[in-house]
Amino acid sequence: MILDAALALFTSQGYGATSVAEIADRAGVALATVYASVGGKPVLLRLLIDRVDERADIPHQARELLASTDASDVLRRQVTITRTLAERMGDVIAALASAAGTDSEMAAAYQDGLARHRTGAQLTAERIAALGGLRAGLAPERAAAMLASLTQQCVYRSLIGTYGWSFDETQEWLVEILNRQLLTTEAPNAT
Repeated sequence: MILDAALALFTSQGYGATSVAEIADRAGVALATVYASVGGKPVLLRLLIDRVDERADIPHQARELLASTDASDVLRRQVTITRTLAERMGDVIAALASAAGTDSEMAAAYQDGLARHRTGAQLTAERIAALGGLRAGLAPERAAAMLASLTQQCVYRSLIGTYGWSFDETQEWLVEILNRQLLTTEAPNAT
């Protein structure tokens, strides 16, 4: 209840503009209850961040991606991971991005999330390369940069929030564009 109230307010008005008193009011509890049971705003946001990988089922999805023997499937699975993050936890990521501008600890947490995203893109590009699926002349590092850039959460927020695309439309467009940009036109043999 308190975490849900914090998330709603962080998302709607930003981390810096939200007070703990507003969170308590929204949750229907006393201000002292928030501090005694959870803590201040940084603790609330950290607790929300801790939910991200678990709620988006990232560990399981990452294992399936790395086990795949088809380059196109690997790419699709990577886009699915970022879609799942956007769909299930985009509000938490947006709250963290907002907090990064006002709190150095949250800025570090946000940068850590971005680094994890880039690492995931790099591992995906390396897996595709190991399967012989990268387009001729495309280095894994360049493929990872393209993949990481196009699958950032801000891309999902823009296409879905600003332009009204669905998650399905966004995912399919990303898979299509990344297939054309990253993968060989010849189907490599699965290993």
